[in-house]
This record gives sequence, structure tokens and C-alpha cells, in this order.
Amino acid sequence: MPGRFPIRLNMLHKIIVVCLLLAPFCTATDHWNDWNYEATRDEVRDFAAGGTLHVRLSVGDLHIKRGDSDKIRLHYTVKSWRESRAKEAHVDFDIHGRDATIEFHASTSSNTQFDVELEVPQNTNLDVHEKVGDLKVGDIEGDKDLELGVGDIRVEGGRSAYHLVRASTSIGDVNTSTGDVSAGLLGKTLKYLGDGKYELRAHVSVGDITLEGK
Repeated sequence: MPGRFPIRLNMLHKIIVVCLLLAPFCTATDHWNDWNYEATRDEVRDFAAGGTLHVRLSVGDLHIKRGDSDKIRLHYTVKSWRESRAKEAHVDFDIHGRDATIEFHASTSSNTQFDVELEVPQNTNLDVHEKVGDLKVGDIEGDKDLELGVGDIRVEGGRSAYHLVRASTSIGDVNTSTGDVSAGLLGKTLKYLGDGKYELRAHVSVGDITLEGK
């Protein structure tokens, strides 16, 4: 039937996208459970509440939680199957006024990942872009723009703090304690308009999004 042809093309396009997204994931996980070298590092910087934190990460798990001071506390572990690659990996941590940027750098072919814990002031806007891994965000006040290629996003705190929530997956589920989730061909979408102060935008290409609380 004529109507089936566009659907097949759309599905083929999504399958191609998935393969491209999974390629770096497969490379990064060749030695996922057999790291030869690990190095843990810490940094602490002053940062006033109400600012915006920008995070860029290729491969690894990232947990952002609410702190009780006007500081950003960064704790991370570099893992690699080659010591030289782990030593080459580095982090750029810059603060300019009310904007902070943390970028994690490692060779894309080095089988290297970062496991990251960030503690931020309780009122901090978040702008996070990650390629492969899991992202967990604690009950932090502020706008959130979260984008992930392959993995899962989990956000604590519920939806009552937001006047706009838009969460979507290309392939995967959106899990929430209340309804309003619409299903696409392979993914899910949640759009919510509320009475809160902030905006939450989250997208995962391949994986799930979970919004905890009400």
C-alpha cells in the first residue's frame, strides 16, 4: 500500500542512526570491565547560586547532585586500558562570571571513559550534552537542558518545579509518575505545562528517560 513506504523509510533512517550512535559505544566498551589504569582527581571552584553550568562529556557516567555551598565540586575517575591514554585525558574547567564550563577530553579511539560526580549549588541551571553513558541529575532548582546519545537519563525532583517539561526519546521510553506520554514509531514524548518557575528539556537518542517524583 502507498502509505507503508514512508514508514519503512523512516524506520530505515532510525536504524541507520542507531548503528552510527552505537559504534563509539561498542568501541568504548571493548575493555569496559578490564581497565588497566585508573586515576581519580578532584577540583573545587567558587560559583554563585543561580548561574549556569555547561558540561560536555563523550563517554562515561555523570551524576550531578545538589550541594550546600556556593561551590562546584568535581570528582572524577579516568579509566583506560592504556596508561598513556589515561594521562592524555584531561578536563577544562572554566568559570566566567555566572557561567561555568566543564569539558572532558579523551581520544575517541583510546578506550577511555570518565566517571564523574558533580556537586553544585542548590539553584543552578544545567546545560549537559553527553554522547555515551548514564546521566543522573539530583533535585536541583533551575532550568535544565539535557541531551544524551546512548544511555539513560534520570531526573529527581518531580515536575511541580517546572512551567515546561519536554522529554523525548528517538528509541526508548519516557517514564513518569503521571501520564501525558505519547508514543511514536520507536520513541516516546512527554510534554507538560505547569505552574513552576523552570524549564526541563531532555532528549535521548537511544535509551530511556525517567522523571522521578510528582
